[in-house]
Amino acid sequence: MNKFLTFALLLFTIACQSKPEWKTMQSTAPREMAAMRAPSPEQSEPEADEEAPPSPPETSPQPQATANRKIIRNAQLRFRVNDFKASGKTIEQAVQQAGGQITSSNETKSYNTIENALIIRVPAARFDALLESVLKESIFTDTKSITAEDVTRRYVDTEARIRSKKAVEETYLKLLKQARNVEDVLKIEEQLAAIREDREVEEAELRQLKDEVSLSTINLTYYQQTEVALRPEEPFYAQIWHNLSDGFRLIGDVFIGAFYLLPLALVGWGVVWLFLRWRKKRRNVVK
Repeated sequence: MNKFLTFALLLFTIACQSKPEWKTMQSTAPREMAAMRAPSPEQSEPEADEEAPPSPPETSPQPQATANRKIIRNAQLRFRVNDFKASGKTIEQAVQQAGGQITSSNETKSYNTIENALIIRVPAARFDALLESVLKESIFTDTKSITAEDVTRRYVDTEARIRSKKAVEETYLKLLKQARNVEDVLKIEEQLAAIREDREVEEAELRQLKDEVSLSTINLTYYQQTEVALRPEEPFYAQIWHNLSDGFRLIGDVFIGAFYLLPLALVGWGVVWLFLRWRKKRRNVVK
């Protein structure tokens, strides 16, 4: 009997101790089964690659939004005006009001035309307003040409190249500080000089782009057709003096012309004298 109780107590103790382990086995079994059913990372990656859409190829930075586009706008204008001087003043005032400046002015006159060729730089934001203002002076437009060049990609690419060259330059400067001998120093300085030269070229191009984008250029030529200028009416005494001057000038011209003809006159007189002498001798012989 004692042996049976002892054996029963032992089984009860073992059962009590094994119950948590059984619960643990029950709780961990689903996780282990799920882990067995789930594919390994190496196996899941190809499946993900097969199901996922292909990623777009890497490209260079896309141009910025429309509001940030870099546009170079220029214009070519040639028109006729009624009053050359008045239109010139009006155009100058319009340029000043638009915040622009006239960088070149070339006035020329011909037989019946007077014209002025201008090169105007104006802020891009006021380009259209200035065109509208100056065209009000036109009574006939010979030429009107407006161009717009989108340089956004060039602008962005140039900025990216400058940043890249600056990063390389900083790397070489760090290497220069770590150089241990003269040969390394000379090689690094040579590379630095080449990189700085390239960077300065890129920066100059970027400055040029910024200038052309921020300031538009207008090549403007305006002209007026004029009648042939007539000699103004003069007082009576002035007319007499001019006529006398013209008469004396004519006499002088005739006198000078006579000197030009004198050699021919002498030759002609000699020929006539010889002919008359020959004729006289012939008559004497006949008699």
